Amino acid sequence: MTSSSSPLNTKQLTKSPRFTDEHFFNRELSWLAFNERVLAEAARTELPVLERVKFLAITASNLDEFFMVRVGALQLLREQGRRVKDHAGMTPTQQWDQIQQRTTAFVARQYEILNKELLPLLREKGIRRLMPGDLTPAQLTHLEAYFKEHIFPVLSPIALDDETPRISVPALQIALLCSVQSSTEGKRLVLFSLPSNLPRHVLVPEVESGLHAYLNLEDLLCLFLNLYFPSEKVISSARFRISRNSDIAVDDESSFDLASEMEDILQARLQSPTIRIEIKDGAPRDLVKSIRDLCGGKTAQVYTIPGELDLRAYFVIAGLSGYEDLKVEPWDSQASPQIEPGESMFDAIKRGDILLHHPFESFDPILHLIEEAAADPDVIAIKQILYRTAKNSRIISALIRAAQAGKHVTVLVELKARFDEARNLERAEELQNAGAQIIYGVRGLKTHAKICLIMRREAGHLIRYMHFGTGNYNEATSKLYTDISYLTCRLSYGSDASAFFNTVTGRSRFVHYERISMAPFGLRERLLTMIRSESERAKQGEEAEIMLKMNALEDREMIEALYEASQAGVKIRLNVRGICCLRPGVKGLSENISVISIIDRYLEHARIYHFRQGGRPVIFISSADFMNRNLSKRVELLVPVEDKDAKKRLTGILETHFSDTSRGRILKPDGVWSLAHIPEAKALRSQEIFAKEAAKRIRQRNQAPDVLVPHRPKE
Repeated sequence: MTSSSSPLNTKQLTKSPRFTDEHFFNRELSWLAFNERVLAEAARTELPVLERVKFLAITASNLDEFFMVRVGALQLLREQGRRVKDHAGMTPTQQWDQIQQRTTAFVARQYEILNKELLPLLREKGIRRLMPGDLTPAQLTHLEAYFKEHIFPVLSPIALDDETPRISVPALQIALLCSVQSSTEGKRLVLFSLPSNLPRHVLVPEVESGLHAYLNLEDLLCLFLNLYFPSEKVISSARFRISRNSDIAVDDESSFDLASEMEDILQARLQSPTIRIEIKDGAPRDLVKSIRDLCGGKTAQVYTIPGELDLRAYFVIAGLSGYEDLKVEPWDSQASPQIEPGESMFDAIKRGDILLHHPFESFDPILHLIEEAAADPDVIAIKQILYRTAKNSRIISALIRAAQAGKHVTVLVELKARFDEARNLERAEELQNAGAQIIYGVRGLKTHAKICLIMRREAGHLIRYMHFGTGNYNEATSKLYTDISYLTCRLSYGSDASAFFNTVTGRSRFVHYERISMAPFGLRERLLTMIRSESERAKQGEEAEIMLKMNALEDREMIEALYEASQAGVKIRLNVRGICCLRPGVKGLSENISVISIIDRYLEHARIYHFRQGGRPVIFISSADFMNRNLSKRVELLVPVEDKDAKKRLTGILETHFSDTSRGRILKPDGVWSLAHIPEAKALRSQEIFAKEAAKRIRQRNQAPDVLVPHRPKE
């Protein structure tokens, strides 16, 4: 076991003398700026209250992962005494200090929005968090009975004394530390942890009609703490929550049994060092000290929280049924007009390449393709990469059926997909038991590519059908993330797809593909070639333009290439959802570069790369962002889109994003993200435009044709 990739590595630190620290933003602070943009959506008073609540919960979930992974990596560097600087010239300790300052202000803003805006508004709309003092005698009687039946037998108070072995407090669970007074033994400390399988919100009966009233589980516990100590007195209590360093990865270079090693990693994370301690305000000083001692507070960042802990619980409130008037009007995922109702997916793909823009267009065609392949007797083989899948994945169920039917099924299941390792281990075992051939990723690299290859016998020939995507094979997140799917049966793509699977599953020697590019062998180089090609065109007086849409822009070599292209006169427009270490709009450096970030109803996740190439655009979709980890440490794919209509749609998607004056924020040279100051009624909102366009396309397809075209028998 080792710590996983730290924020820096030697390749990244090879600096060009042309560019200095001031030309780059710090990665961690840029990520915090992204989460601030998400929080700004929770503050939008024009949004329905449950939509605002959803964004608040997202920021809490995001911050948890940031501490567990990014801050965890920084802590390891600090403990090792490393003073190596990042691209922006900051040491790990300097980054740590700035994160502390920025996060303190961020948490204060979270609770200002919650306590002053959202909770009063929820209460007004009939969704009420009750406190113990709000309860009637009848409600107290009901809750006591509920507690005795459902909570009391589950929780285990643990005494903390010299005779008790060292206690490991579970991460991300609300915990309660109590000081208990005994007439015979004096004072002692007792710890409770609230497991995640208990409901955080306990419904309170006998309230006004139409109200949703609840009590938080930690409040319920405090209300009936005395039941655990019938002959003693609870003097005081404090609520807290910790985050642990999850930046621990398997050393798969020397691993003989990756599945067993991954199980060890999951166990190690349960007791890894504490990174953050959140303590609810009002806690007695002596209990705060005990919490810090118990959790290893010397190296952790400690935050006093002005309200209830763990705001992720508001995902449940945001999803309450019966309150549709407090949510945004849904945008239904539409069918693709390129696929006829009830049509075989094989027939549809044979007719022409299919491009899908999720979730505006449904993910169902991909599900149908794999399910049809599993049942089709002419399909002889299915090969697929699985990185993150849904809890009850239809895709895995279809692959199991295909293997049970005797088809040759090969699945690369990435066991190193952070926080999905346990689920992937379980599903990989199910696939293997069904007869599928399972590969546990690639040694030394994460496999992050999104590809499915289906081989089918047709009229004596073997036809290869492919799906390439920018997102995971996860039908749940496909409704929440914007992604691109590209379905094709082009011969050149088929031979590349087969060669790719031979490379990652059979240790075949890497070959140069005809169409696609693969990281870490060639993908970076192809993108750099495209950027430099635009630079050369600009130097020769041609119109040159680059449009890039990605989740993160951090890789120094790619940023420097974009700076050089800007200096050559290339017009560069970037749509970067999250981290952006490039500083745009600086005269003489990046004055031809603009950056927009869009935070809206769906998480922007698609990667689309467009190069003008003298008026004959070359357009790619990819699983890779412009991050060092994607380009150098992962197996990724860059796929050119050659279908004329698909290229036109992708160009339109990019242009629409860049014109977003509703949810688009522009990055200034000083690192500030600013909204366009346009009245909402006149502003353009890209995601809304995509939803309307998808609905319009399917309406047009369903309209009666102007001309009746007869089907004729084959000659």
